[in-house]
Amino acid sequence: MGNVNIVVGMQYGDEGKGKLVDFLAKDADYVVRFQGGNNAGHTVVVNGEETILHFIPSGAFHDNICVMGNGVVLDLVEFKKEIEMLKEKGVDLSDRMLISENAHLILPADVDDSKNDKIGSTGKGIAPAYTNKFAKTGLRVRDILNAETEIDDIDLRARENLTKFKDFLLEHSYLKKSVVNVSKVLNEAIDSGKNVLFEGAQAVGLDIDHGHYPFVTSSNCSAGGACTGTGVSPVKIDRVFGVSKAYITRVDREGESPLTTQIDGEIGDLIREKGKEYGATTGRPRRCGWFDCVLAKHALRVNGIKDMVITKLDILDGLDEVKICTHYDLDGGRVDDFPSDAIMQRKCKPVYEVLPGWKEDITGIKTFEELPETAQAYIKRIEELLGVNVMMVTNGPGREECIPIKMDI
Repeated sequence: MGNVNIVVGMQYGDEGKGKLVDFLAKDADYVVRFQGGNNAGHTVVVNGEETILHFIPSGAFHDNICVMGNGVVLDLVEFKKEIEMLKEKGVDLSDRMLISENAHLILPADVDDSKNDKIGSTGKGIAPAYTNKFAKTGLRVRDILNAETEIDDIDLRARENLTKFKDFLLEHSYLKKSVVNVSKVLNEAIDSGKNVLFEGAQAVGLDIDHGHYPFVTSSNCSAGGACTGTGVSPVKIDRVFGVSKAYITRVDREGESPLTTQIDGEIGDLIREKGKEYGATTGRPRRCGWFDCVLAKHALRVNGIKDMVITKLDILDGLDEVKICTHYDLDGGRVDDFPSDAIMQRKCKPVYEVLPGWKEDITGIKTFEELPETAQAYIKRIEELLGVNVMMVTNGPGREECIPIKMDI
């Protein structure tokens, strides 16, 4: 593979990106988060032990440098807790964590504000922090250093903010040694031939520009966000990997956001319980649905994905039939393009291709040829419909529970 790669989600988050990042990170010198905050929850299972990461890149369990890009919004209190949690697990990041000086901060007031959000916020202060960023009133990681400067030497806007939050910033002065110009560091690393892996949070269906507005997150979680969120040019990106579940899930506070292929009743409940489909950050139950090719094709186009991983295939074990949504119906007309907003999406009805399921338990299987023929046919059909290479499927939460198919990496 090339030495600069991006991992992105192809649905609404929770696809299992952390597992692919952990898999690829063994060969990476730098693993980089480029957007979002602790509204993300990436689960990594190492030696049977589950760890949920909200800020730290999922590659932390390898001996590489972890980087927080300028596109990230950082809650210093929660960030410190996560670093300490990892240290208790034997993962010491004190000498291998870099933070962009331009990353914006999530302040305690931002957390309070987001808890009143009515469109499915995680309540972590993400939207208010990004609002402050674009209003140019926010504080950045750089201000941890500025807090030690004489107030009179700083411009009026910053003086007001720094005066108010000076003590809070000084509490986190231990991070000073980690604060760097991330763009400079990463570009120098790339130019010297180092391997850099960008880890996206959330997914294209939640992208502020390319998702179901307004039921979206507040950042660009598509591949382009890796460039703006770190200061690395698009021409230096070699490859984008997409991750999708073998079905689809969506989580929000009231269940109001669109999920066109939602499965109600016994089968939906079965998939939720078997797949442990509860938010890694919020604990909220996820709605479950059949695989959606319309959204998947949108993800392929927006991100430039040529290779994808399908996760949690084992959760569909035991079903009489499995369905793939090939396109939508809107008032009798065919829809192949992902609608740009939630209003239009709600009017669309899924059109399914129905395939036979498989009764076998596929956990423990190591090769594609060992899978039941109907499970193989399901993967091949998705590949045909999307025109993409399915490089791997996963059949369990552990590091080793994956089935390589066409692994050109």
